[in-house]
Amino acid sequence: MKQRLSFQNIIGMGFMAFAMFLGAGNLIFPPLVGQLAGTHVWLAAAGFLITGVGLPLLALVMISRVGGGFNEITRELPRSMIILMGCCIYTIIVPIYGVPRTGLVAYEIGVVPFLEEPDAISRLAYSIIFFGISWYFSLYPGKLLESVGKIITPALILLLIILSISPVISSPGEAGEPMGRYVEHAFFTGFVEGYMTMDALAALLFGIVIITNLKSHGISSTNALIKYSIITGCIAAAGLAFVYLSLFNLGTGTRELIPHPENGGQILSTYVDSVFGVYGNVLLAAVVTLACLTTAIGLITACSEYFCELSDKLNYKAMVATNSLISMVLANLGLNHMIELFIPVLLVLYPITIALVFLGLARHLMPDPKLVYKSTLLVTFLLSLVDANKGWDNPLAKQLLTYFQSLPGYEFNLSWVVPFLVTMLATCLIGKCTKPS
Repeated sequence: MKQRLSFQNIIGMGFMAFAMFLGAGNLIFPPLVGQLAGTHVWLAAAGFLITGVGLPLLALVMISRVGGGFNEITRELPRSMIILMGCCIYTIIVPIYGVPRTGLVAYEIGVVPFLEEPDAISRLAYSIIFFGISWYFSLYPGKLLESVGKIITPALILLLIILSISPVISSPGEAGEPMGRYVEHAFFTGFVEGYMTMDALAALLFGIVIITNLKSHGISSTNALIKYSIITGCIAAAGLAFVYLSLFNLGTGTRELIPHPENGGQILSTYVDSVFGVYGNVLLAAVVTLACLTTAIGLITACSEYFCELSDKLNYKAMVATNSLISMVLANLGLNHMIELFIPVLLVLYPITIALVFLGLARHLMPDPKLVYKSTLLVTFLLSLVDANKGWDNPLAKQLLTYFQSLPGYEFNLSWVVPFLVTMLATCLIGKCTKPS
C-alpha cells in the first residue's frame, strides 16, 4: 500500500522540526558573529551556515537511511562503545548543557528586561514554570506534531518575520570593520562558531523524534520514512537559514548601539528595545520563550526515548521527569559561565558528529565499514582533543601541542579534518585490498 502524508501534515512536520532546532544558540550567536565580522559578515555567514544548516540537514538524511536511532548510526562499533558514546552525547546535550541553556536564555532575554532587580529567586521560579511546561509536552512524543508543529510554531514564525524585517525598515547603523579572527579568517571562524548552535548534535537526537512522529501518522515503509524525513529536514533547514541571515544582518549594524556586548543575547535585546521599545521587549520575550521551549521539548523527548530503548526497566515518563528536573537545577547557573565551560566539550563532540554524518552517508561504498568507522572515529577523537586543549594553561600541554601545529587547520580548531579524510580513504583502500574475492 502506498503511504502518503497529507500536505497539511508535511508542513506541520517541517514546522515541528524547525521549531525543535530553533533554540537558544540559534538566536544568541548569529547577532554576535554579525557584529564582530562587520563588512566580512557574509563570508562568516557562509561558514556558519555549513555547520549550522547544511550539516544538520545531512545528518537527518543519514539518520532516516539507517532507521532513526543513535545505535543504528554507530552499529559498526562495539556495543559497549556505542552505549558509552550515546550516553555521553545525550547526557551532555540534554540535562547537562543543551536544555538548561534553553531555560537560561529564555530567562535572560525574555524575562530580565521586565524585572527591576533580577535575582536567583526569580530565575528559579521561571525555570520551574519553563521546565514544567517542557515536561508536560514531552510526556506525549507521538503528539508533538499537533502540539508543536501546528500550535506553537506558526506563532513563532509570525514573530520571527516581524523581527527579521525590522533591520530593513530601521537599520541601527553601518557595518564596522571586522574584528579579531574575522579580519583574515572570517569563513573558518564562522564555520567553527556554527558549532555553538549545536544543531548537528541535535539532529542526531531529533532524527528519532521525527521518525516516531511519522510512524504515529501511518508512515512505516523505509522509502516513505526516508522521503518524508528529507522533506521535513529541507523545510527546517530553509527556516533556519532565513533566521540566521536575518540575525547576521541585524548584528552588523549594532556596534555603535552596544559596543562591547557580553553575548549575542545582549545585542538582540538592546536592538529590539531601541527599535520597538516596550512592545519590542514583549515581542522578543515571546520569540525567545517559544523557540527555547520547543527545543527543550524535542531534546527531552529524544533523550528519554533513547535511554528507554537501552533498558526495558526504565519508564519513559520517569525519564522525562528526571531530565526536566536536572535541567531545571542546572539552568540556575550563569549563561556566560555555562557557554565558556562547554566550548571545549563542543570542540570534541562536533568533529565526532561530523565524522559520523559523513561516514553514515558513505557507508554503502565502504568495503569494510567496521575498519573505517573504528579507525576514522579514533583519529577524529584524538585530534579533536588537540583543538579542545589549546586554552589549557599548562606547560606540558603547550609542549605537546607544538607537535600538531603544522597540521592544516590547526589555527582554526580544524586539526582533525585532513587526518579524518586521509584515514577514511586509507581504510577504504585497505578494506578493498584485503576483502576476499
